Amino acid sequence: MASADKATLSSSLHALGGVARSRRTRRIGIGILIFIVLFGLLGFFAAPPLIRHVAEQQLSRQLDRPASIQRIALNPYTLNLEADGIHVGERGGQGDFIDIGKLVVRPSWSSLFRGAPIVDEVRVDAPRFRIVRYDAQRFNFTDLIEKFSTPSKPDDKPAHFSVSNIQINDGRIDFDDRLLNEKHVVDNWMLGIPYVATLPSKTDIFVEPKLRARFDGSPIAIDGKTKPFAQSRESEIALQFDRLDVPKLISYAPAKLPVVVTSGLLSSNLTLKFVMSGDTPTLRVSGTVDLNDAKVTGLASEPLFAARGVHVAAAGLEPLRNVLHFDEIRLDRPVVDLSRDKQGVLNVEKLAAAPTDASGKRAASAAAAASGASTASTASTASTASTASASAADAASGAKAAAAAKTPPLDLTIRHFAIDGGTINIDDRMPAPPTAMSLTKLAATLDGFTLQGNAPAKYTLSTSLSRGGDVKAEGTFSVAAKRADTKLNVDALALPALQPYLGDATRARVLDGTLGATVDAKVDWGKTPLDAQVADSTISVKSLKLAAPDAKAPAIALADATAKIAKVDVAARVAEIASVDANGLALDVKRLKDGRIDVASLAEPARPAAPQRAAARKAEAAAPAWRYRIDALNVKGSSANFTDLSTPRAVRLAIKPLDLSVQKLGDDMTKPLPVQLKATLNGKGSLNVSGDVTAQPLKLGLKIDGNRVDAAAFEPYFGSALNATIASALLNARGNLTFEQAKSAMRATYRGDVAVVDVRMLDKATSDPFAGWRSLALSNLRVNYDDRGTDVDAARVTFSNFYGRVLLDAKGRLNLNDVIAKESGPAQSLTRDASKGEPVPLSPGATPTAAAQAASSAAAREAAVPGTASTVVVKAAPPRQSPVRMHVGELVLQNGRVTYTDNFIKPNYTANLVAIKGTVGAFGTDSTKSAPVDVGASLAGNGPISIKGTVNPLIDKPALDLTATAHGIELTNLTPYSAKYAGYPITKGKLNVDLHYQLANDQLSANNHIFIDQLTFGDHIENDTATKLPVKLAISLLKNTRGEIDVNVPVSGSLSNPEFSVGGLIWRALLNLIAKAVTSPFSLLAHAFGGGGEDLGYVEFAPGSAQLGDAQQKKLDTVVKMLTEKPSIRVDLIGRVDPAKDMPGLRDAYVDRLVRQQKLKDVIGQGESVDPTSVKVDAAEYGKYLTRAYKAADFKKPRNLFGFQKTLPDDDMKKALADHAPADDNALRALAQQRAQAVRQYLDGKIDSSRIYIVAPKLDAKGIDDKGATTRVDFGLK
Repeated sequence: MASADKATLSSSLHALGGVARSRRTRRIGIGILIFIVLFGLLGFFAAPPLIRHVAEQQLSRQLDRPASIQRIALNPYTLNLEADGIHVGERGGQGDFIDIGKLVVRPSWSSLFRGAPIVDEVRVDAPRFRIVRYDAQRFNFTDLIEKFSTPSKPDDKPAHFSVSNIQINDGRIDFDDRLLNEKHVVDNWMLGIPYVATLPSKTDIFVEPKLRARFDGSPIAIDGKTKPFAQSRESEIALQFDRLDVPKLISYAPAKLPVVVTSGLLSSNLTLKFVMSGDTPTLRVSGTVDLNDAKVTGLASEPLFAARGVHVAAAGLEPLRNVLHFDEIRLDRPVVDLSRDKQGVLNVEKLAAAPTDASGKRAASAAAAASGASTASTASTASTASTASASAADAASGAKAAAAAKTPPLDLTIRHFAIDGGTINIDDRMPAPPTAMSLTKLAATLDGFTLQGNAPAKYTLSTSLSRGGDVKAEGTFSVAAKRADTKLNVDALALPALQPYLGDATRARVLDGTLGATVDAKVDWGKTPLDAQVADSTISVKSLKLAAPDAKAPAIALADATAKIAKVDVAARVAEIASVDANGLALDVKRLKDGRIDVASLAEPARPAAPQRAAARKAEAAAPAWRYRIDALNVKGSSANFTDLSTPRAVRLAIKPLDLSVQKLGDDMTKPLPVQLKATLNGKGSLNVSGDVTAQPLKLGLKIDGNRVDAAAFEPYFGSALNATIASALLNARGNLTFEQAKSAMRATYRGDVAVVDVRMLDKATSDPFAGWRSLALSNLRVNYDDRGTDVDAARVTFSNFYGRVLLDAKGRLNLNDVIAKESGPAQSLTRDASKGEPVPLSPGATPTAAAQAASSAAAREAAVPGTASTVVVKAAPPRQSPVRMHVGELVLQNGRVTYTDNFIKPNYTANLVAIKGTVGAFGTDSTKSAPVDVGASLAGNGPISIKGTVNPLIDKPALDLTATAHGIELTNLTPYSAKYAGYPITKGKLNVDLHYQLANDQLSANNHIFIDQLTFGDHIENDTATKLPVKLAISLLKNTRGEIDVNVPVSGSLSNPEFSVGGLIWRALLNLIAKAVTSPFSLLAHAFGGGGEDLGYVEFAPGSAQLGDAQQKKLDTVVKMLTEKPSIRVDLIGRVDPAKDMPGLRDAYVDRLVRQQKLKDVIGQGESVDPTSVKVDAAEYGKYLTRAYKAADFKKPRNLFGFQKTLPDDDMKKALADHAPADDNALRALAQQRAQAVRQYLDGKIDSSRIYIVAPKLDAKGIDDKGATTRVDFGLK
């Protein structure tokens, strides 16, 4: 086979040599040689000037700018073309546009055989471009773009060519941005492209372009590898930037950005790979990008973002397939500024919604030209790299529609993400007031994050708040699995920083406080409802201070509190709290004048909730109720101040210390809660409460142990109804309290002891002491309350060391009547006499009703007898029924005293009742047996006082049977009373009182035995208030021979009378006794001296007679006895006649005397002594002697026809004699004197005549109001 080939070759060479030696061949060769020489001469010498001339003309015409070429050299044999000094000026010839130091083009002779231009080398040395930007859409080359931007026809086939060894060396672009008044320089740039070809044999060969340059001093390196004309468009570009000035690049962005990048240096080492697989493009980016010293602001220069460094390492980014795989993202000291306006829109939301430039496309094209000229290969160089990029972009845009039809899910993976030293500044204008805060020292890591797999990513986060506090969190989460867990640690988070966000929930203003928390939480948001759980967590608060909106001092303060959370399940709506411990809780609660509690208003929102929040609250309210449990709530070392301004005088309660413990709190309100409370009120005593409390229905079962609890602090609640101020009152209580709220009524019980001690009551008007006691103790107290009423049962009530002041003012009003204050007006003094009115009369205050006045008048008119007062009876409606049933086993009084001051008399009188002590046996509202009473006391400086008997005071109709004694009372102490009312001071005397009171069926009967020994008055004192009655006479009448006054004053009355007063009854009875002693002394003394019911103030005579009958002599004997016992009394005898009765009596007496004289004539002279006064005319003989007397009378008598006296009937004779009797005024006066003389004669020898006086007679019956005869002798005592 090899020998055959050699033979063929030898044969061919032999034939060729033969042809070369032929003549024809030589001629052709010479011709070709001449052509070559001529071609060379023309190419070397003729063609360059011609090419230069044509090139300058064409450049000037096409570019519409002056163009020149310094030199063109052509080697016609190698086809090498060189052009030096190529210059293109600006339009109009002013300035430079393009300058090229040298252009070398080496075409290949193979172009003749391939039918396509083939260039072996293109080299451009020292190109200079001067680009000027006039405005956003106009450059100094804009006209060229518009001229040459005619698109090719869609069916045009691309021309075949091949260009190898493309080089641009030492390039420079000067960019003058007159719009932004900036200048940029891209120098030292070099572009190298091995080849660019569209020939079929060259399209599947990689083109590897290279670009090196400096942009304003920052180096740029681009290495490429592409098949721009292959069907796959397979390309790879390596981009390397070093500290590019980002603000200068951003200023030429295609569209106006909503932010301003004020600084930033961009460095990168990226690799971009592109390939077309059929109709599916694939773009993959890998490498790193670093942005240093970045700063971004808003259009108004407000800060948005800054960072010392941002590092992004892309493992593989395929944006066309929604694949983003990052190897690392790291932010070094980032600063983010977030703001929210009043409408709740974030600044980043505004940036996302910012409109683009209206002329987007044209600006994009112009800026793209400028950007291309200033960075990579320029359009004017027609670089292969630009062509490749454009091809890739066209391919990508062609496939965009198909890709958009079905976008794959985002495949985001971050192997490691870190933030170091970050800061987030927050400016929130939505809440009121606006707030600003910063999150500093922000550090965060994220490892293994992916959106596709279920493997959880791990994260850590820590930051500090500028207002105070640190937050740390770590955990895992999986977006695909929709699960997350976290361990959150919050340390000393300043709560005032959260104040603006609390307005939707509370009106409280947070003055101070920090929040701490350790939370272990898990959440699964793939479930419905959201499955979120918290376990083994704690939340703590320290130094919390909450105040009302306008207050400076906190209403709620809390030193520290900790809540231990066992479990919170949001889906199941279950919360289990192991314990809540609070220390140093301080409450300052006020009840305002309108009754509202100020602290309660803090729970109200400060402003209406936003619609979203309102909807959320509505949904929460409609959701199932939470079930919760708090195993223990402990409050220790706390205090509470309560001020009630709704009362006339503010109530101020200070509870400190305060300890509270509540166990087993939960949503089931029907379960009892064990409670323990320890407190001190107003720094006094202690209160311990323990037991069970049930909320629904309300039920209490408490054990109470109170020692000296300040009860006076509650005085303003009822003090306005009193004229006394309770300055001190301490409460002791030890017992068991129960309370139950039933459906229809409440039930409550108390079992134990209660004592109110150290009570001090002051006069509200003067602050003088009014009343008080050391102890009022109720032992073994049993109280029951229900719908049937209240039952109170105390085994023993002990009232110890009590005192009080009783005042009778100048108007005669008792201060005890003023303890209850009037509805209006100033306080009425209980210890001082503020009255300026005139003193009242001696008599007690008149009753306001006419009936009472009439009763009093009638009582005064009643005839009283010695030692007995008139009976006063009054009645009224029964008292109001009370549902309270009481029982007291024993009442013990110990060491009491009462001061009584009487300003009604002048000078004032004061008495002290001291050493009050005693016992009262068992009594109550249902008692059927009266309680024994044994009470004693002493009147200071006087003798003892004793009260004994039985009493049943609480039944519907109280009953009593009491005997009271007071002996040895010095009457000189009562001188103010005697001087005021009697007009005489008491200089000597003692008083003994024995009282016996009986009350049954509302009827009181009392006997007041009064014994006064040696009562002696001093000199008379002129006094307008003193009685005008002869007081000394009355006393003289009441005294016996030993100087003693011994009287009984019985009284009676009905308790149902609203005007009933025991003192009033006694006082009126005493007044009646004195008045009777003066006005009717003999009637008073009749009983004392055996006069029965007769009145010894007179003796009676038969009409017309002056003879004393036996009965009248007996009465005179009683008067004699009385006068003997009253040696200081003198008697006046007043003879009296009644003309209506004594005139007929005188006539009858005259007739009787004439008749008796006629009988005397028959008796006398019979030898016997006869007493004329003893002669009596019997009825049988009366007619005989009457006839004699008629005949003996010397007056004209009727006669008969014969002149003789007529015989008349007895009556006519008697009448005729009476008509002629000497009965006139003189006879009446004489009769009155005879009567007085008859009494005097009877008293002579029995009474010292110096004590008996006959005074002028009274000749009529005027002034006689009694039932006795008007024909009498009246007695007057002096």
